[in-house]
Order: sequence, then C-alpha cells, then structure tokens
Amino acid sequence: MSIDSLVKTVLSELQVAINSKTVFGEPKAVQNWTIIPVSKVSFGFGAGGGEGKKDAAGFGGGSGGGATIDPVAFLAVNEKEVKLISMKGPDSVWEKVLNMETLEKVYQKVMGISPESPTPPPAPATPSPASTGPGGDEPPASLRK
Repeated sequence: MSIDSLVKTVLSELQVAINSKTVFGEPKAVQNWTIIPVSKVSFGFGAGGGEGKKDAAGFGGGSGGGATIDPVAFLAVNEKEVKLISMKGPDSVWEKVLNMETLEKVYQKVMGISPESPTPPPAPATPSPASTGPGGDEPPASLRK
C-alpha cells in the first residue's frame, strides 16, 4: 500500500464521519419547542511511509487520527423564535445552573434547611444499646408485656 493509498483511505473515512449530523445533533421535540444539540467537531490525522532501496523490496507506512466532539450549545426553536443556549462561557446554561447561590439552595433543600434558620434539623435519634433488649431488636424488659 502506498502513501497515496493511506491518505486516500483516511480522507474517505473522515468524509463519512464529517457531516451536518455530527455538528447538529438529532432534533428532539419538547412541548412546543424543538431542541437541537450543537457540537464542535475537531479531527486530526497523519500518515507517513517509506520504501526500501531501488533493488530491495519493502514498504513501511502507517496512519493515525483522532477526533473530539465537544457539546457547545443547544438551538431551541418554536413557531415564534429561535434561541441559542450556550454551554460555554459566563452566560452558559451550566454557569447559571451551577453557580454557588443555586448550589446552596439545592443543598438547603436536600438537607431540610430553611433560609431563615441556616442550621440543619436534628438527626433522628438512634436507640442506644441500653434502651434495647439483649439482641438489639427487642424492646427493653421494662417495656415487654
């Protein structure tokens, strides 16, 4: 296989991989909106080879490549408008959702803390070994009938 063949093979495979469906994902309908994921696609490749001396047979070659697909935004489309919802930068949806104020509210909600009283509720009491019977599962003797 010659270097030309290697490069042509790599390029033909890249042609298959590079298309509009790679950058703009499959549209999904959500209520009255159509959501389309948008990605940044990067490809790189290299190929090389060498042949033996004139009288000696032999050829060595190789090729390699790589690709990354990085989600960058969503297009939200309905009958009246089109919105670009960024996933990168200070105005990204992730920056808005995952800011410290939002995380603190989520933490408070999960922990049962109200904003007026920033202390967690007391933990439920666990019975001490002395308050249970010999196996730990039975009530103490004073409570048994």
